[in-house]
Amino acid sequence: MNSLPKKPILPERFWFLLAVGLTFFTFLIGVGICLIELSQNHSLPYPLLYLKRLYHLDSQVGRNFFSRVIPGFKRYRIEDDPDFILDTKGADLLLRFLVNIRNPSPQEMFKSQFPLLALIEEQKNYALTPVSLHPVVEQRALPETRIIPPPREKPENHLLPQKRLDKTRVLIYHSHTSESYLPVSGKTHLHNGRGDVVRVGESLATKLREVYNIQTLHCETIHDHYPFRDAYKRSEQTVKQLLTENPEVEVVLDIHRDATPGLDHKVKIKGKTAAKLILVVGSERMGLQHPHWEKNYSFAKSLLEIMDRLYPNLAHGVILAEARYNQHLHPQSIIIEFGDDKSTWEEVSYSIQLFSEVLASYLNLNSTGYSM
Repeated sequence: MNSLPKKPILPERFWFLLAVGLTFFTFLIGVGICLIELSQNHSLPYPLLYLKRLYHLDSQVGRNFFSRVIPGFKRYRIEDDPDFILDTKGADLLLRFLVNIRNPSPQEMFKSQFPLLALIEEQKNYALTPVSLHPVVEQRALPETRIIPPPREKPENHLLPQKRLDKTRVLIYHSHTSESYLPVSGKTHLHNGRGDVVRVGESLATKLREVYNIQTLHCETIHDHYPFRDAYKRSEQTVKQLLTENPEVEVVLDIHRDATPGLDHKVKIKGKTAAKLILVVGSERMGLQHPHWEKNYSFAKSLLEIMDRLYPNLAHGVILAEARYNQHLHPQSIIIEFGDDKSTWEEVSYSIQLFSEVLASYLNLNSTGYSM
């Protein structure tokens, strides 16, 4: 009796070579993406900043690929917080990639084990928000002379706004409310709480009100509690509500502190050390609706010009991002990062004093107001 022919069994060596080949191919794709991105930006004086933003971009490559080739995949696209990976521990990342647990909270753990629980969600009505960054660091020549003197206890008349005090002109909030400074609180984040950046926002708001007579609203709502990835979705709803209640607001600031490793955030100004600033502006490159991003960009560059006249080198520059960071809600909305996690309160406080004068100068020169 003739036995059936056995199917050939591929040797283990074949599978090993296949795995190595696929890994190498994936690596080449990543290198190619990096080279393409670098070739599109020829003026990049801060490579560490670029790598930070590029890292965020790379985390979306797989998602964008599957969105194009698998019908229906786009429905499940979630726009995570762009800074999620930078502030995530290795164990948390392992859980994320193995079983899609973004934060090891009890709720997420249960959802991973009982799929039906994932259908029971809090009632949300959040629009899509940014997920990745591709920077263009603005280079500029520094003027040789200063034009406006620093603020005094009672500022000069040309810095005083002409609008009534009861109209809110500046809105300050924090998408990453937990961000802190190691020398101040001993932690980089005060999870599920109000970190040191909230103190930065309150100090800036107080300066604007008391020194420059600029009515400022400071929102202390916590937005980056678990799950962290929804921070910008939550802050978007907050800003929408506050702008509805205060339609006369002229400037919207999302206050952060930077987390780029190796970047020097100290600068000497008038003999004192200040924490350097970074201005981040969103765009429509991700395909999200952001019709006036160029106005946001122009606003940031105008602030930078005043900074260069008053206090050269106070800011690293302006970063143009692919994400929009809720800036589609107002044409003069930007992110400002005050120092990094190693900055002292004295350095940050000095930067707040300097920046408050910069913003007051801008508002005095551009007090026409905005309507969406």
